[in-house]
Amino acid sequence: FFESELKKESSIDEKLLNADGKENPFRLHEELGNIMTDHVTVIRRNKNLAEADRKIEELLDRFQNVGLSDQGRWANPVLPFARQLFNMLHLAREITVSALKRDESRGAQYKPDFPERNAPHWLKTTVAKWAAGQIELSYEAVDTSLLEPRERTY
Repeated sequence: FFESELKKESSIDEKLLNADGKENPFRLHEELGNIMTDHVTVIRRNKNLAEADRKIEELLDRFQNVGLSDQGRWANPVLPFARQLFNMLHLAREITVSALKRDESRGAQYKPDFPERNAPHWLKTTVAKWAAGQIELSYEAVDTSLLEPRERTY
């Protein structure tokens, strides 16, 4: 198992180190931060979330044309940054798609079009996973046996 994972991870490193694309991972990271700050913070509107998802998908496409400014194999800070950016792009999509599907206001999410909590439908945890290159969402019930849920009114 260890050897197969080492080979897989080394292959990812080699692909990034040998990439000669024109996309700068630091610029892609900055764009991702701007998208998330502009559209996926506390106040969420479905049209903005859909736009953010489209833009994140574009960033994922552009990532395929990434090039590293440092292609060295020793003490190269750009390589782990690019690897983590790839993970951040996927996580940003999961957050955005999950928020888009949840039509209610609860906790750190406020949707002006859905200002009320909808506990009968949404008192559950969202579980996101990648399957065949797509995000699959499922939901798990929340155990409220020890603490009765109540609306926050501050």
